[in-house]
Amino acid sequence: MPSLLIIAGTGRNSGKTTLACQIIRKFSPYQSIVAIKITPHFHENPGNGRVIVNKTNIFIAEEMDATTGKDSSRLLEAGAVQSYYVMTTDEYLEEAFNEILTRIPANSMVVCESGGLRHLIRPGLFFMMLHPGNTGLKSETEKRLSLADRIVTFDDPKFDFDVNSIEIADNQWKFK
Repeated sequence: MPSLLIIAGTGRNSGKTTLACQIIRKFSPYQSIVAIKITPHFHENPGNGRVIVNKTNIFIAEEMDATTGKDSSRLLEAGAVQSYYVMTTDEYLEEAFNEILTRIPANSMVVCESGGLRHLIRPGLFFMMLHPGNTGLKSETEKRLSLADRIVTFDDPKFDFDVNSIEIADNQWKFK
């Protein structure tokens, strides 16, 4: 799926949402961008937003408020035309993602935060965020690192990556 850019991380606070927001800010004035935040962790209060799916293993909501400070709200505030928040286990990830795909406008580009999605789909670009303080990585994380088109080190608030090094060409995320 060349119109998909996936960002995964080596743990919490690795800069995933911050990088996603920078990418969306750069490209949304010229291109329709849809943002998706996928987590395998279920939270009791997933927030406000328009609930699309609420099953035992899949929860999907479309963020409608760009001012809450939640990650899905930050993505909307950055310029995404739609922002979805998804909670699902890995075994239901494909079903959840397919549900969102039916709602994405044609010719939109997608920026998605997800660890597990890269094992199901080959995106245009796949970034792994690495925070210097995250040590003792899980084997799943090690596998994802080997699949990354670029490992980006995030030492809050700085990255060792320049969003100007990527582009959208022929409805695909690419390196310049």
